[in-house]
Amino acid sequence: MSSSSTSSSEVFTSPQKLDASNRPEPEPDLTQNHIQAKYQEIKHELDKDGIAAPLATAFEALLAQSEVDHTSKCLCTSLGFFTSEKYAKIDGQPNRPMYQLAAFEIMKASLEKHLKKKVSSVLVQDPEMNDLDKTFLRDLGYEVIEHPQALDEVARNVSVFTPGALFAHVRDLFDEFWPAVYVGVDLVQWIECKK
Repeated sequence: MSSSSTSSSEVFTSPQKLDASNRPEPEPDLTQNHIQAKYQEIKHELDKDGIAAPLATAFEALLAQSEVDHTSKCLCTSLGFFTSEKYAKIDGQPNRPMYQLAAFEIMKASLEKHLKKKVSSVLVQDPEMNDLDKTFLRDLGYEVIEHPQALDEVARNVSVFTPGALFAHVRDLFDEFWPAVYVGVDLVQWIECKK
């Protein structure tokens, strides 16, 4: 990266940096069972409402047009919080992080269908997740990593899903390399800046 670029330790952070002193705490009495039940309910809703299948079809069409035969990892960043109602309701939409996670899982399944094999590693990162969020993701079989390790994990053979990342952070990522597949914020600004 150029000297003017953001350092890797700043990539994938959000506008208000959170640490242990101001990270949102889980809702009182919230347990892993509650979180898992809510997530299963959301996945069922996506199936029942006919959203999951067209989303999978869209991902499969994207993959058919790209060169992803050698991708080995998925990196999912900037989902948000699963365990704090205050932060899980974004732009008036409740449980948005869980919907985004469900979309990521549909993308991962589409990728594995395209590759005809399981993705070797699934990494999830958001610097603002609390311990209960991380436990929820680990229970789903995902490896939770900290930043700046997230940036170090991205390479040309990695599929990146980052629905909530700030444009500046995505810009820094793309200044370094292009991942195998990218699903996230609009890159028009980045492309225009490169002209």
